[in-house]
Amino acid sequence: MRLVKTRPYVVRLQAMLRYIALDNPSAALSFERELQAKLELLKNQPLMCRSSHYLNHEAYRDLIHQGYTIIYKVKQDDALLLLDIFKWQQR
Repeated sequence: MRLVKTRPYVVRLQAMLRYIALDNPSAALSFERELQAKLELLKNQPLMCRSSHYLNHEAYRDLIHQGYTIIYKVKQDDALLLLDIFKWQQR
């Protein structure tokens, strides 16, 4: 499967990484590397995460990473659509 990152996802991720880097640049790099590793696992096992708590449909899933939730959609055309990333307190 291929990962498709939506514009809102990319914008929010970049903002989070900048915010983390203000305090500790190496923590931001570590966060991004670990997140990318989890996303690579999703390519092989797209249904490994729970059904979305925020969207009521089986195709939408929640990946939890260090207190952040990534909502993604498993599409029929062999793609994972990364829709949003947020901290649980922000919802």
